[in-house]
Amino acid sequence: MTKAIKERNRITLAAIELARDKNFHNIPHNERMHLISEVLALGENIANGISKEFGTSDPRKIADLMGVKISGDEAGNLKKSEYRKKEKQIVIFHDTLRRITSEITVPELSDRILRCLIAHELFHHIEEVKVGSIYKRFKFKGKLWFNYYIKGLSDVAAQAFTQKLLGLEFSPLVFDYLTYIMFTSDFKN
Repeated sequence: MTKAIKERNRITLAAIELARDKNFHNIPHNERMHLISEVLALGENIANGISKEFGTSDPRKIADLMGVKISGDEAGNLKKSEYRKKEKQIVIFHDTLRRITSEITVPELSDRILRCLIAHELFHHIEEVKVGSIYKRFKFKGKLWFNYYIKGLSDVAAQAFTQKLLGLEFSPLVFDYLTYIMFTSDFKN
């Protein structure tokens, strides 16, 4: 039963992430759940393939083997990290990371957060050089002749990739919501 609860929580967090895109609401409810499950499975499969290909599940080692530089920048203006494709670089923003880790009393968790950020951005590099943009695999019919994409599908796949690669029991999206809570003035002391 706990496995079912974990999966339901993971799907719910992905749905909340996708709900930010107004186009996601155009998809019938029963199709949304199938879409989310499919995208989560894609992220997991890519994690399995990458860890098998490189013989490790350490995102730092994989990035190094793929020629991706990991660096830091001081000010991210609430962004935690980003992938810069032209530079083949993952950037971790120190100001945001410091604010998150300042609330953590378990040192191992701080390192886990950093590894989550690196793995998430590594996924975007893998999209760029190996598998293509996940969100572009799903084109939806809009009104009249317009088609649309939901870019957040790539982030949902990145979260599933991160969770699988790092062997996490929970979705890394939890950190996004913790960050949101920490940085909104309503919750500050």
